[in-house]
Order: sequence, then structure tokens, then C-alpha cells
Amino acid sequence: MHNFIRLLKLCKPHTGMLLLGAFLASLTVLANVGLLAISGWFLAAMAAAGIAGVQMNYFTPAGVIRFLAIVRTASRYGERMITHNATFLLLSEIRVNMFKTLSQLNNVDLAMSRSSDLFNRLQNDVDALDKFYLNVLLPIIVALFSIPIVMAFMAMYNADVALVCFTSLMIIGVLLPTLLSHKLHQQADNETQLSAELRSELADTLSGARELAVYQAHAAQLAHCDSLSKQYNSQLYNRHKAIANSNGLNTLVIQLTMLASVFMIIPLVAIGSMKNVELAMLALFVLASFETVLTLPTAFIELPLTLSAAKRLFDLEDKHNSLAEKPNNLDDQLANQLADKSGLGLELSEVNYQYLGAKSKALSNINFAITPGSKVALVGASGSGKTTLVNLLTGLWPLQSGSLKLTTKQDNFELESLSTATRFKQLTIVAQQHHIFDGTLRENLRYAAFDATYEMLIEACENAELGSWLKHLKAGLNTRLGTAGRKLSHGQSRRIAIAQALLRQGNLIILDEPTESLDNHTKQNLLTTLEKIWADKTMLTITHDPAMLSRVDKVIWLEQGQVRAFASHAELMANEADYVELITRF
Repeated sequence: MHNFIRLLKLCKPHTGMLLLGAFLASLTVLANVGLLAISGWFLAAMAAAGIAGVQMNYFTPAGVIRFLAIVRTASRYGERMITHNATFLLLSEIRVNMFKTLSQLNNVDLAMSRSSDLFNRLQNDVDALDKFYLNVLLPIIVALFSIPIVMAFMAMYNADVALVCFTSLMIIGVLLPTLLSHKLHQQADNETQLSAELRSELADTLSGARELAVYQAHAAQLAHCDSLSKQYNSQLYNRHKAIANSNGLNTLVIQLTMLASVFMIIPLVAIGSMKNVELAMLALFVLASFETVLTLPTAFIELPLTLSAAKRLFDLEDKHNSLAEKPNNLDDQLANQLADKSGLGLELSEVNYQYLGAKSKALSNINFAITPGSKVALVGASGSGKTTLVNLLTGLWPLQSGSLKLTTKQDNFELESLSTATRFKQLTIVAQQHHIFDGTLRENLRYAAFDATYEMLIEACENAELGSWLKHLKAGLNTRLGTAGRKLSHGQSRRIAIAQALLRQGNLIILDEPTESLDNHTKQNLLTTLEKIWADKTMLTITHDPAMLSRVDKVIWLEQGQVRAFASHAELMANEADYVELITRF
């Protein structure tokens, strides 16, 4: 019920359109019920008049029938247009909110989920919610609106028939669907989980086809997928079998109710308390009245599946909300102190980090301070904790213990106390794994600065040593880069990442192997340009490149998650043979 209410809240921005669609759907049902009932009376009356050889006014009932037929057609068209448009609007909003939630989760939450499962939530679970309005909410609203009206008109002719009909409506519309929904509730969770797992396994099978071929594991993986497919199909078979049985019971109840109403009316016609033409009318009226609840069984059947999909989506939203930032005024204080565009210092005290399930710490008692405006390199063998440290600084990993502080000339600020927006405004990051979006060069650059002018984009490209390449592009900044930058070399991709960083206004620059895949001439020109542009900024660079290490003020040497040394490159070269071997090997 909680998830049902949350789904209703998602409908709130489009309440007017949703209610209009429900009104048109109810009008269609009522017009159809009235059309069938009046048509039954009209045909019976015409037959009776013909047998008796008398005349009757057929213009009025024919006009009413034609009017109801027009109303039914027009309202059905309007209902289809309005309800489907409202559904698309609702789905669009759900997709945007879902993607927003995913984008704001930290890397721990994302890393704990398979990418194929997250994709399945974005696609399959969201698509499952397109049935919420059309197949769940709309039938309930139509039934609640239409049944009282139909029963009121039926009771005007015969209260007993109305009571029997109402009882059957409750059996078909509430009792049987509730029992079926209860039966399918647990199965719905299993079906959703199996569907997600099957999609994930199939996605992994395709993405890992090379590895499966190398290790000759195709057969085992396909057998696993086949097993999941059989389990999923078994769940589908059980659900459809239950639905078929329910449909059979519905048909039986409808036919028995109509027969019961006929047998109740015949004695009344025989004694003359009811006209004979009203027998056909009421019989068809009873039959048509079930249209008010015919879609309710589907609503109750779809409800568990919809709520199960909604639960998976809301679980991520709840996880994000539990990590939501608390408002504070430290952001403004930091912004005021950095109004002079000065560098931003960094101070780490007793920082520790251990991955879940790991026997040893990735970082152990890390202590160092970087003064504002200084240039510092971070070196260390693979697994020494460099990436973990950077992820802690950027907030992609949550701080477990210790203190991370940003320092200015006047004060210092706990990094964890700042909002994510302020943190990333002050940090400029060039990661080692940099994603190029499937768009133009202009669009990719503007992800870093949406308000950047043409001149700013060109200048950033030139400073990132992309000027000569850009001049040879026929479409210039409008050149499409392809999916994941497949039209680029690795060196060009790195320089685009640096160009994006140059468009930012951060006061602490974090670079992860910025000169990787660059030739010596390009590298030297680029380093000289970066030193000039970011002269007043604080730079923390992960690198083992001697050309870059010789340009920094200090080097932080990490080894097995601890700071082995914090000194200048020249001092380490003169006194540490292991350091010489480390940067030479890399």
C-alpha cells in the first residue's frame, strides 16, 4: 500500500489529464451500457408493436441510440488519446527521476549493483509502470464512478435484480481479483527478480563473449541462462493459467447472473407488474453492466507486478534519500573566502579505508597537508591506494574514518560537511577512465561548462594541444565523436578531458595520469601550458612520468596504503633507490 501511495504521488503533476481520461473512460462505459439496454428495449418494443399491429414512435429511441453511439465513439477516441498521452508523460517523469536518482548515488551503491541490473531497472521496471494508470488506476476509477450510476438506474426498474447484479459485480470486480492478486503476489516478486536476473545474465553473456570463448565456458553460461529462462517461463505459465481460470469464472458468473435476472423478471411480466419489453431491456442491461468491472480483474492481476517493479525503483530512491545532504551555510563561507580565485589547500588526518570483504586496509593512517597553490604528485605501485584516495577526495567513496579538510588562507572546511555541488565546483578532475559521450565535440566540451562561448571552447582546445587537429576537422566543433569516442585515439580522448578541465573554475585540480598516451613534444607543450593557466591553483597529480614529476613541488609516495615519503622529486631521486626503480619501471 505504501508503494501504491507513492505511485499516486508521482501522478500528481498530471492529475487533471489523468482525471479527464478517467471521466472519458467512464462516459464510454456508461454510453455502452445505455446503448445496449435501450437497443434491447427498442428491438423488443418494435417486435411487440409489429405483432400487435399497432404504431409506435421510433424516432425518439432511435435518436437516443444514435446519440449514445456518437457519445461512445467520441469519448472512446478522446479517452484513448488522453489516457495514452498521460501515460507517456508519467513514464517520462518516472524515467527522468529514476536516472536522476542513479546519477546521484555514490560509487559504493553503484558498484554494489550490476550495470545490467541498473539498466533493467531503468528500462524493464519503468516500462512495467506504464500499466499502472491504464491497467490499474483507470479501471478502479471507472468502476467507482460507473457502478453507482448503473445500479441506481437498474434499481429504478427492479431493486431485486439490482441487488443480484451488484453482488455479482462485487464477486467479479473485487472478490475473485483479490483472491487472485493474493495468490500472485509472491509470484510477482519472483517473476520480477527472475526477469531482472535473466536480462542481466544475457547482457553479461553478450558483453563477456570473448572471455567465455577464451575459457570455453559458453556452454555452461548458456545452460545457466536456459535454466533461468525455464524458471521465468514457469512463472509466466502459472500466472497466465490463473488468469485464464479467473476469466472462465467471470464468464460463468456473468451468464448465471443474466439467467437469474431473467427468471426473476418472468413472473413479474406474467402478472403484469412489468412490461414484456422490459424483460429484454433488463436482461441486456444486466449483461452490459459487467463492463464496469470487466477490467478490474486485470487491474488486480497487474497490481502486484507493478508494485514489485515500483519497489525496486523506490529502493534506490530511498537509498539516495538516506544519503541526502543536510543544508548548511559552509558552502557560502567557502565561496566568499575563495572569491579571490586563490588555490585551495588540502589536509588529511588519520584517514583509513577498507573495502568490504578485504583483509587489509586500502589506506592506513594517511596524514599530509598540501598548501594552497602548490603542485603535488601522487605516486605508488598498483594497489597502493592512489585511486582510493582520489575517490575519497571526490566523494565517490564515503569517508570511513579520519578527516579530510579543504584549507584556505583564513579557515578550513571538512570536506564531508560541504554539499556535493560545492565540492565539485571547487574540484576539477581529470580521471584516468574518461567517458566521451556520443555527440559532437562542442557538446562534450560543454558538459564541463554549459555557458561556454565559442571562443572559450576554441581556446580550451588550443591549450589542450588540440588546435591543429581541430583545424583539420571539416565540421570543427560540430564533429561527432562516436559512441564512447570510438573515432578518437586514446591521446585525443585524454586531451579532450583536459580541455574540459580547462573550462572549469575549480581551485583544486586533480589529475590522474594526464600525459598518458601523449608523445614527448605534445606532453611538454601541454605541461607548460597547464602550469601557466593553473599557476595559482593547487594541483594533485597521479603520475609516474619523470617529466611531470620534475615540475612538481612535492611528491607523496604511497606504498601498501601508507605514506612512505613526502618530499621533493630531487630528494627522492637522490635518497630512495626504490623510488627510482618505481618511476623508471612505469
